[in-house]
Amino acid sequence: MKKFKEWFFNIIILLIVIALYVAVAMLIYTNFKERKRQEISDGIIDKLDDQIEENNGEAPAEVSVDYNGIKYTVLGKIRIKKIGIYAPILKENTTGAYNVSVVKISGPSLNSKGNVTIGGHNFMKGNFFIKINRLVSNDVVTITDLTGNSVNYYVYEYGVTTIEDSSYLAQPASKDDQIVTLVTCTKGGKERYYVKARKK
Repeated sequence: MKKFKEWFFNIIILLIVIALYVAVAMLIYTNFKERKRQEISDGIIDKLDDQIEENNGEAPAEVSVDYNGIKYTVLGKIRIKKIGIYAPILKENTTGAYNVSVVKISGPSLNSKGNVTIGGHNFMKGNFFIKINRLVSNDVVTITDLTGNSVNYYVYEYGVTTIEDSSYLAQPASKDDQIVTLVTCTKGGKERYYVKARKK
């Protein structure tokens, strides 16, 4: 009986050690992926800034940026200082695009009248839109278009909705409103968290 207890105890210890090794390995791998995502996002912005400078105030609808042999169609960039977001806004509404930055889901051109909706994942280490639930009224969202023009939008509404609800995509009743809507998944993709900001 004593030998059985010792054997059982040793097995439990071994399983705990293996579980710890697996947990540490997963954490290291996740951190690596998050750093890689941020590196790609930052690299796209560097190349985008060069292109904006070359545009000399002219406004192409989009620019193509090549990073590590992959082409991305970039529409502009977003900065939210309060939560440390600085990322290119991509045109491609694909899994690959969401894995490296944020994506324009719908609406007019950036910094135009109407409602532009931008979507982003909520990755573990804070990349992209995981922290938009910290934004409150009058926090600033800055959108820079391809002319280099930066516009500040001020948060006025935020909340959680269902995946079936797409009302946050709607265009404003007033034709003069200039709105940016940020949206991300929550609760394992079962709900959406959105933030709406308006140019004053």
